[in-house]
Amino acid sequence: MSDQNVSRFEMLSQSLKPIDPAELHGLLCGLLCTNASLDHDQWLYEAREALADDREFPQTLDELLLLLFDENASHIDNLDEPVTPLLPDDDAPLSERVRALGSWCQGLLYGLGLGESSWNDRLEPESQEFLKDVVDIAQVGFDADEGNEADENAYAEVVEYLRVGLMLIRQDRTPSLPKL
Repeated sequence: MSDQNVSRFEMLSQSLKPIDPAELHGLLCGLLCTNASLDHDQWLYEAREALADDREFPQTLDELLLLLFDENASHIDNLDEPVTPLLPDDDAPLSERVRALGSWCQGLLYGLGLGESSWNDRLEPESQEFLKDVVDIAQVGFDADEGNEADENAYAEVVEYLRVGLMLIRQDRTPSLPKL
């Protein structure tokens, strides 16, 4: 993960407790995939609904959420620099990263579910298979804090798979985008 993602994850973790920033980011990615006209106001509304504990949001939190929106909206269609799931730093225990990965997938599925009802029928078979995999990944768990090299490699491969799968769904939803 880049240092920018790490610091954003940590800032959001502190600001959103007990809400998982990975899940919130997955929600944003799902919304961006299904709603090409998603704007700041809609995003803030959906984020507040997801945080649904009737608390007042400080201005700094709105600013952080809008920054997250702007960065991801500019990358959602960029094949050279695609969106990367917002996850804990690679130095965090593998169990924490795996848990966040599952939360990101849950958020993605929720965001996709908030989109128009018939969009799933227009997905290519590869994207439909990806969504089935996301459902499985959302339920993933890892009991040990530290994994071996094979576990770390598997984790990295799943993160990359999610990046590519997200691009596939976005491309299915936006036919004018070049195909992978």
